[in-house]
Amino acid sequence: MNRNNQPNYPVIYELLKQLCRNLAGDKSNDVLKVVTRMISSKPNSIQHHGNPSASANESTIVARINRLLAGRSQASVNVFNGFYEELVSMTESKQRTPILEFLFCIADSDKGASASGLQVDLRSDVGGAGTMDSVFSKLSVDSGVGSSQRLMKSRSGGAVSGSTGSLVSDVDGPVVDRNELEDLLIQDVIYACTGIQGKYLRKNFVTGEFKLDHIHGRNLNACDAGMLLRLAEVGYYYNKVSKFTNPSSDSYLMGNFGQGYITALQKELTNYYGLIANLQEHLDRQKQTGEGAERMTLIRTMVWLVEPMERLQWLAVISEACREIKGGALASAIHKFIWHGDPMVRTISRELLQSACIPLQQMLSQWLTDGKIVDPHCEFFIEELTDVGYNRLWHDEFRLRTAMVPSFISDTLAKEILVIGKSINFLREVCKDRAPVPERTELKKCLNERLDYLYSPHNNTELHVLIDSVYLKTSKRVLDIVLGPHQLFDHLKAMRDYLLLGQGHFADVLMENLKPELDRPAKDIYQQELFSIVAAAVRKSTSEQEEPTVLNYLDVHFLSPCEGDTGWDVFCLTYKVQGPLVAIFQPVQCTYRALFKQLWNMKRFEFILYGIWRSHMLNTRCYKPIANDISVIKQHLQTYCSKMINIITQMQYYILFEVIECSWEQFSARVKQAKALDDVLESHDKFLDRIRTGIFLDESTHLFTSCLEQIFTSIRKLDEWQTNFNKVCNREMDARKAYEDYIKSSEVKGTYGVNTERALERDEELHHFEAKLVQCQKTLNAIGVEYENSVHLFLYKLAISSTESLPQLCMRLDYNEYYKHRDERLSETLTFQHMRKSMASNFGRK
Repeated sequence: MNRNNQPNYPVIYELLKQLCRNLAGDKSNDVLKVVTRMISSKPNSIQHHGNPSASANESTIVARINRLLAGRSQASVNVFNGFYEELVSMTESKQRTPILEFLFCIADSDKGASASGLQVDLRSDVGGAGTMDSVFSKLSVDSGVGSSQRLMKSRSGGAVSGSTGSLVSDVDGPVVDRNELEDLLIQDVIYACTGIQGKYLRKNFVTGEFKLDHIHGRNLNACDAGMLLRLAEVGYYYNKVSKFTNPSSDSYLMGNFGQGYITALQKELTNYYGLIANLQEHLDRQKQTGEGAERMTLIRTMVWLVEPMERLQWLAVISEACREIKGGALASAIHKFIWHGDPMVRTISRELLQSACIPLQQMLSQWLTDGKIVDPHCEFFIEELTDVGYNRLWHDEFRLRTAMVPSFISDTLAKEILVIGKSINFLREVCKDRAPVPERTELKKCLNERLDYLYSPHNNTELHVLIDSVYLKTSKRVLDIVLGPHQLFDHLKAMRDYLLLGQGHFADVLMENLKPELDRPAKDIYQQELFSIVAAAVRKSTSEQEEPTVLNYLDVHFLSPCEGDTGWDVFCLTYKVQGPLVAIFQPVQCTYRALFKQLWNMKRFEFILYGIWRSHMLNTRCYKPIANDISVIKQHLQTYCSKMINIITQMQYYILFEVIECSWEQFSARVKQAKALDDVLESHDKFLDRIRTGIFLDESTHLFTSCLEQIFTSIRKLDEWQTNFNKVCNREMDARKAYEDYIKSSEVKGTYGVNTERALERDEELHHFEAKLVQCQKTLNAIGVEYENSVHLFLYKLAISSTESLPQLCMRLDYNEYYKHRDERLSETLTFQHMRKSMASNFGRK
């Protein structure tokens, strides 16, 4: 505008001339004629546009343009909004408003134009018959740059109308038709299917996804853009799958199982590559021959790629589930898809599992037939520990890797597979039995030919039957050897008799003979001396005329002594075996020592109580001269001693008969029914666990041990008290005898009687004796009170114990309800419900 607010036509003309030259090229003169004619016929629009006060604001103009374009198509609105965003990023607001207002006036100048889009061929002679809309179809969102079609090079040289409007050239390109655009789009799809970005599709190298090119993609209509992005998903899934086969990728699967899985993936990708090659060949032939009745279109390409895309999608899902795992865990991850509802997914997962389990097939074949493990990547569900001593071969040399057990192998089957190989190694390495595995050839053949039986939902397949058969035969072979030539059960019986003190009066004889030695300090005792005493006790307690064979295995074991320990604290019996039995018995030696120490300790205090009673009965006659003085004390001593003997005797009966003997009967029955060595060892462990519970050594009953220790402490104090009491009584007996002898000697001398000094001395001795008796009475009562408190606590814990047999023991120990009447807590717990529950459990056990 000039100073008079009139349009500066020369400047406008020069600007339009440059614009037409840039847009129309060689035809710029013809286009310029039409434009100048249009402006000259509507000068008010230029003037109105040049007046900022009359113009609307930017948002209002954008809304008007959108309403205008919405009447044509939604794709036009989308394309305009894209151009508008670029315009916003490149210009200021005061520059955008005039531009948008001018373009709106130009587009709205001819209401008679076709609503579906303007069709113009800029290469034709426009002359004076053209309209302004035809010229600016280059700028309209329904044609040219704003068209939803990509401008391609035309083969025919003429204008061709597509399905969505006329196709014109790019800024510098000639006009192309719909077929050529579709060929270009299909070529981009083929590129994307192999992970390569093209002209219209750009690849995100981080996520592997494809998106439309921000420049060329804007020229596509919504239908083609959507179809292109949909087909590009094939390339996205291909990128995800191909990463798992690329050794340089962090998704590459390691190990033998992973390599088997990759082999199956590569086979799938090879078939996929063949399909893509067919597509490319068909497209190349189509470009050479031109149009045909069976022309490849985007729709037909979609039909071709539907199944490959679905397969790649599921391959990607399965592969993601296998990321960063190996071995049996990888097989379990694949096996989850075996029972998918889609038949195609089931087929794919079965093929992948079949290939991934080829190393498992080889490992199982070697393990089940030769007992060998070849597992460089730690993928097999059985592992071999190399640093295991000879005495732990059966228990610790081989074990299950729980995380590597495939989900299609049950716990029972995994255990059988473990035992088969372990038995083969045990027979070969320990028993020196190198006989071949029964049914070895059939099992190996079945593994090589029908591995799919392994992940069959049925457990009665030929492979399962063969594994069960080999398991039973190899286990029976091991069991026959250890029970037959090596006499496993006889050794177990000997351990029960001598380590658990179940052999007749062996414990009584041994206790009586060892007491003088064990009362000495531990550091002054020699193991060889004690063994001779043990051997003598064994000979006295057995009915065999010949030397007992158990002496070849029974031995004395000393625990590590501490300062001040006596022989009672360190003495222990042990049982030593040789050959294959070492690998079986060695792990339980510590358990047997702990059981022996507890049983031996209880036997010791029973022996102490019988010694107190024996001494009490012998001294009754010896202390007749002072019977009147000590009668009350003797009565209390007899009462307390009887109570203690009753408790200890009942405890001994409970442990020896209800715990050890009943557990042994159950164990013997299970040994006769055992089919494998592990069945015997498992039953033996249960046998020991029941004894540990019965004598209060396990975690659930260890609280009773402290109560028993308090009772044992009271017995020990009573023994010490009796020793001191006997000293007091003996001293008084000696004093009375000396006094009587003095009187008799005075009769011989003729003095008859005692003098005053001697009588006073005797009176002083009597007073001292009486004071000692009072002190002994108080000490005895204190021991009795402490003992009864300990018994009350012990009985209360027995009564409220969750172990079903212990409340019955509580009733036995308090059979006359003596303690119940003196402790209110026992009145609440010793109810009929507890008795019935305990009795029922006892009858059930028997």
